[in-house]
Formats: sequence, C-alpha cells, structure tokens
Amino acid sequence: MLKMLLTVAAFLMIIPAALARPEYGKKEGQKCSYCHINYAAGYFTYRGMYYKLHNRSFASFDNLAEAKLAGVAPDSEGDASAPTNSDYPNVKVAPSLNFTVKDILGNPVKLSRYEGSVIMVVNVASKCGNTPQYKSLEALYEKYKEKGLVILGFPANDFGAQEPGTDKEIKEFCELTYKVAFPMFSKITVKGAEQAPLYKFLTDKTTNAKFGGPIEWNFAKFIIGRNGEVVARVKAGTDPLTPAVIVEVEKALAVK
Repeated sequence: MLKMLLTVAAFLMIIPAALARPEYGKKEGQKCSYCHINYAAGYFTYRGMYYKLHNRSFASFDNLAEAKLAGVAPDSEGDASAPTNSDYPNVKVAPSLNFTVKDILGNPVKLSRYEGSVIMVVNVASKCGNTPQYKSLEALYEKYKEKGLVILGFPANDFGAQEPGTDKEIKEFCELTYKVAFPMFSKITVKGAEQAPLYKFLTDKTTNAKFGGPIEWNFAKFIIGRNGEVVARVKAGTDPLTPAVIVEVEKALAVK
C-alpha cells in the first residue's frame, strides 16, 4: 500500500502545475490554455475565474474588458493570464461604464473596456437630417483617437423611424457611405419603456444630475471623462466639429 501511495505521489509530482479541463475548452471552442487553471499555485486565470463565476459560460464574456480589469494582456494564456490585480473579479467600475452592450456584430462588450479614455456616446440614425454628422464624428475620432478619444455609436429608431434597418444594413451603410471606423453597436431604444439601461443612466437626473434629461433627437451626444464621469452633453443638432465641442473634447483629453 505504501509503495502504491509513493508511486502515485511521484506521478503527481511530474504532472505540470498548470492543468486545464479539456471538456470546457471543447465546449467553448478554445484551447485549454485559454482558460488555464493552476491548481498547484492555487489560482484561476482571469478567464477561468470568469468562467466559474458565471456558471461555466462565456455568453457575456468580453476578453478586452476582463483582461483590463485583471491587469493582464488580452492575448495572454496559461500562467501569464493569472490576474495581477488582487481585486479581480471584484473591481469597482465607474457607474456610467458598468454596462454590457452588444456591438453591431452581436458580440458582448463591457463599457469598462473604455475606462481611462474620453468617450462620446451618440444615438445615431441612417435617414435623419443629422445623419451627415457621421462624417464629422469619424473626422473627430481620427483626429483624437491616439490621444484617447473613442466614439460609441448606438443606432436607435426612436425618432421619426429614421433607423429602420437591421444591424447588418446599418453597418454596411456606415462603412460604405461614411467610412465609419469608430465602434458601432447593435440597435437599441433610447427612450420610453424599453429604454436601454445605459441610456436610462445617462438621461435620469438621479444618476446624471448635471446632464440628465430626455434624448431630444438623433445624434444627441454625451461626453464621459477618463474617470467615468459625464462631463458634457451636446445637442443633437450640433455638429461634432463645432469649436465648442472641440473645446470640451480637448479639455477632457487633457485630464490625466
């Protein structure tokens, strides 16, 4: 019996410290190292922690956001994807960015991935008098993206039924007509009973006391600073390249 125990112990010693569950990798269509678990060191990688905490599902997993919260490189695997942030997964996120939305391809995106950037949130439409603002939005994005500006476009059909298309049609329109490269998201509702949680936060005076209030039309703009605070609101009809808007953007970008 003792000999058998010693043999088992010796065998366990030569097993690599980092082990994985092949069935989970197969389920998610990933290599085992994507969700590597290091039993010997007593930790999960950030993907492994997320997978376990969400009932072994990646249905709402945003790798870029989770890697940022965990303090590791998004392309890390195996032991290199062990969180360096001791607070992960219980990392505090600014309330304005504590939302998960779907991008225009249907992938889950946690807005926390943009924390530290200056964010302009815009409800957009393809058949509106303000639609040419896409050109200005893209110009603004191209000019300031290297300094930390990101523009998030949220198609909505709430005003004059001016965004009737599917996500696929909207994507094609934006890319072909205005060469839009800034992030675009799946169509949502920005007012009324089915208002998206993000827009409920932005328009409710209890959560956005200074800049809250109903969305007036397509292409209303909220500017969120690097710390997640809403710092400005721009009227729907105001072109994004208006000097006053540029001033607000540059002021927000100047904050470290």
